[in-house]
Order: sequence, then structure tokens, then C-alpha cells
Amino acid sequence: MTTDNSGADLEALTKRVQELSAQVAEKAKENGLAWLEGYERMLMNLLDLEEQAAKGSGADWAASLASSHANFVRSTSEAVFGVLRAQLKT
Repeated sequence: MTTDNSGADLEALTKRVQELSAQVAEKAKENGLAWLEGYERMLMNLLDLEEQAAKGSGADWAASLASSHANFVRSTSEAVFGVLRAQLKT
């Protein structure tokens, strides 16, 4: 036997589950964005260190190679991180 309350209880439960699901998704986006930004900062710092180390070696070819590599990684990562950031912000 069902009562009139069971339909209302089910509806309230469904609404609560939907609200919690939305909160979990929002927190996951926030955490993903924070992780992405942290990873991007770490990568840029690593590339700066690579360039500085190559310049400190005194070999022009090493400095040129490190600079080219760093610029390539920066360019490609900016595109990838931009797309990921846009997806996490929606």
C-alpha cells in the first residue's frame, strides 16, 4: 500500500540528490581548475629553469635549443590549458 506522502518523499529525495550532484560537480570543476592552474605554474617555472640552466652553461647552442624547446612547450601548453580551462569554467 502506498500513501500520498510516499510520492512527496520520493520527489523531495530526488530533488536533494540533484542538488548534491550539482554541488559535487561544481566542487570538482573548482578543484580541477585549481589543479590545472598549479600545474601550469609549475610547468612554466620548470621551463624558465631549463632556459636559465642552458644559458648558464655558456654554450650558445644549448641556450638556443633550450629556448626553442621552452617556447614550443609554452605555445602548445597555452592552447591545451586554454581549452581545459574553458571547459572547467562552463
